Amino acid sequence: MSAQPSSSRGQDWAAFVVCLFFVLGCFNLIDGLAALVQDDYFRADELLFGDLAMWGALYLVVGALQLLAAWLIYRANDFGPALGAILALLNAVVALMSLGAYPIWSVMILVLDGLVIYALIVHGTGRATA
Repeated sequence: MSAQPSSSRGQDWAAFVVCLFFVLGCFNLIDGLAALVQDDYFRADELLFGDLAMWGALYLVVGALQLLAAWLIYRANDFGPALGAILALLNAVVALMSLGAYPIWSVMILVLDGLVIYALIVHGTGRATA
């Protein structure tokens, strides 16, 4: 048997997801701003489709929604884990589509999104249930 109750482990995972989503959201906001402001930051010829302005706007929207999801999960809102899992999946798809432009970063994002999806699906908000 584990020395730590399962609700405490769930709360630990929820805290991990909040921190990770906050970091991912900030990184996506920075990436979006960099794509919009500094064209030479990314290799635009390696993008799957679209231009840097479209990708910059997409990253800004995803980053803002990830910050919202982090706040909802922190507040133990019932909608938070569902929104978080959907956003992590969307972020993983976006990372896959931008794999050619920055491969190492995309692989790191895929791993982190996988951890977020696991934590949200298995543990949710980490609240104890009666």
